[in-house]
Parts: sequence; C-alpha cells; structure tokens
Amino acid sequence: MELIGLYTVHKNEKSSNEQSYPVHRHSSHEILMLIRGNCGVLVSDTEYELRPGDTVLILGNEAHGLLTDGGPVEFLTVQFIPKVFEEAGLDGMVEKVIKTCGRKSGAAFTLEDRVKAVVNTMLRRICDERSDTDVGMYFTYIRSVLYEIARNGTVKKGINVKKNSAAEEKARLYNAVTDYIGANLDKISDLSFIEHVFHYSNSYINKLFRAFLGIPVWQYITMKRLDLARNLIAEGSSTKSAALRCGFGDYSVFYKSFVKHFGLPPSAVTRKR
Repeated sequence: MELIGLYTVHKNEKSSNEQSYPVHRHSSHEILMLIRGNCGVLVSDTEYELRPGDTVLILGNEAHGLLTDGGPVEFLTVQFIPKVFEEAGLDGMVEKVIKTCGRKSGAAFTLEDRVKAVVNTMLRRICDERSDTDVGMYFTYIRSVLYEIARNGTVKKGINVKKNSAAEEKARLYNAVTDYIGANLDKISDLSFIEHVFHYSNSYINKLFRAFLGIPVWQYITMKRLDLARNLIAEGSSTKSAALRCGFGDYSVFYKSFVKHFGLPPSAVTRKR
C-alpha cells in the first residue's frame, strides 16, 4: 500500500538472500518488525541479530539492510517521510525512541510478548488493510507503535562493523541490481523496480551502470534478454517462444533489437547439436 508519504510492505518469502534486501538509504524513517524466520539487520555501523517479534526503527538517510541466510523470512515494514511525521505529530515520538536507544541512526528492540502482540496487530492493519480512506488512523497506529517501543522496548546489543567505503557500497549495490535483473528478466516491464526494491532513483542507478559498464540500465536489461533469447533458440526454442520467455511482448521489437545487436535475424541462429 502506498499513500501520500507512507509506504508499507508485508513480505512473506520461502527463501531470501542479501541481494533481495541490499544495504541502501532513503530519506524516509522506517519501522520493521520480524514476524517469522531469523535474520540480521544492519543499521548504520551496527549489526543486530533479530528474532521473531523484534522491532527496528531506522532513521532517514541511514544505511541499512537485512542480513539473511537464505531461509524463510516474513516481516512488516512501514516507511514515512520526514514531512509527514512532522505534520502528523510523530516527530516527538521518534525523538523519544532515539532517547531510549541513544542512537540517532536508530536501533533494534526486543519487546515483551504482550507488547509484541499489540505492535504486530497495528503494523498488520497498516500493511494489510490497503485503504486510502482513513490515513489519519494509520498515523495513530504508527504513533502507538513508537510509544510502545519507547516505553516498553529493550535495546538489543549490536555488533559494531566497519563501514564500507563509498566504492564498496556502489559495487555492492551494482551487484544487487544485476542479480535482481537476472532473477526477474522476464518480469521487468519498466524501471519502477529500482525505486520499489532498492529505494534509489533511476538516474542514480543509470549513473552507476554507466560507471561500471558504460551503458544505462535498460540497455543492460535488453542485452541480457537478447543473449538469453539467442541461447534458447540455439537450444531448440522457436524464435517467438524465446522472445516471450525473455520478456519481449512485441515480436517486432524483439526482431529489430536482435538484428541490431547480433547482426543477423533470430532465424539464422545455429542450433546446437
């Protein structure tokens, strides 16, 4: 659900990896509650081990990401931009949480079972009801969640880790984006996944790809699709089937792109014996 200044996600996956939730930054504050599975979370320069029911507050513009082991994971997360939490009167509650944990970047908290149930219920309502008609109620829930964290949360002990250099962060982000593209090559229809999955602008990721490869993101996606299509044709797939399997909905676009990239039509690909 995405409202003005409020973005919510309920993820429930059978398996996960760090490439799915790479270290990133965004201007929004974020509340995350782990529902199922075991994983870690990096907040700025501190790594926390999470158990179901643990809740994390991450302040805007701080580097953060989930550290998963490939197992199942389920979590609820709510992001809200600074302007919104000020207008909704949430800035005071955020300050109380910061005072509790003593960290301006945010921290992970353990909650008592009673409080876990309350926070879980409120976050589920925000994430799952998906209604734009009662935005004020959602901010009431967020205020209550922050209140419970500040009043009843116990700050988890974290491990200080060395901050990656800017070059290392860029390389990690680049690898995460290329891994995502490889896993979703037939599903990507535009570049909206960049903001929704990685929380970066298209222009930033395009600059990143130009620095690493000399080409923009969409050109990289097209080249990957064409390479895969050529392999599929060589293995016996029809040209139209290969085009569809690689995400080309329009065969004429596929044909022209193929000829431009390889210098020959799809039908001229030599089949493997």
